[in-house]
Amino acid sequence: MKIDLPELERKLSYGINLTIKESTILLESMEGFIDDKIELQEQLNTAKKHIEHVIGTIKHDGHLGTIQTDWILPDLEKVLAVIGGNDE
Repeated sequence: MKIDLPELERKLSYGINLTIKESTILLESMEGFIDDKIELQEQLNTAKKHIEHVIGTIKHDGHLGTIQTDWILPDLEKVLAVIGGNDE
């Protein structure tokens, strides 16, 4: 069921109690947002681990397989800094 946020906000701002149905819908929406945030955080953590591994390999070996990487290392480090680096 779709939630009418402006209507709920209006009710809450005027101190009008929500119906059980409205409260349930609101709670379900909030749970969905929380689940989405958790999933996105897990994906971000996975991306950070992969980027950290690639940076470590490049710094250690000077290349990534047969690919010369001197041009990509600064970009990888910038991306890692933007997404939070090593902050598990």
